[in-house]
Amino acid sequence: MTDRARAVAHPRGLRYVVGNALATSPDQNPAARWSCVGRPESSRDFMDCPPGTKLENYLDFPTCWDGKNLDSANHRDHMAYATGQTCPPSHPVVVPRLELLITWPVHGGGLTLAGTRGGVNVTDAPGHTFHGDFFNAWDQTELERRVRDCIVAGYICGTDGRPIEQ
Repeated sequence: MTDRARAVAHPRGLRYVVGNALATSPDQNPAARWSCVGRPESSRDFMDCPPGTKLENYLDFPTCWDGKNLDSANHRDHMAYATGQTCPPSHPVVVPRLELLITWPVHGGGLTLAGTRGGVNVTDAPGHTFHGDFFNAWDQTELERRVRDCIVAGYICGTDGRPIEQ
């Protein structure tokens, strides 16, 4: 996690991709992690969640931007992950942390998560291919207000972008 007090709103038009659509092992997709709802541990590999629970997949997006480019040829090089709370000198601008969370109910029965080959769903492809993309099309003034009033100020905010009374 980077220093929230230094976060700035994603600039309008910023776009990037995270994850690895071609991964064949968990080590090839460090942005993805797995857990079972209600359990504290997580893993880079699939978890064996008991029937009646839920399997979760998180996709963690980078929080450091180069401050110049809204995109790059591979849709990745203009973004970077922080080390601790520090962005690398090449990517000094802190942007809000984004995380994609997908949850599946576990009913038992031996289903597996797989992938596609040549655009066709198959059950024998590795399921480590989670990836996602981000494109900022927010109203910039509203996004800047939410970053300032929620993230930088240290509040938990509701869907209306206002701090939740606690």
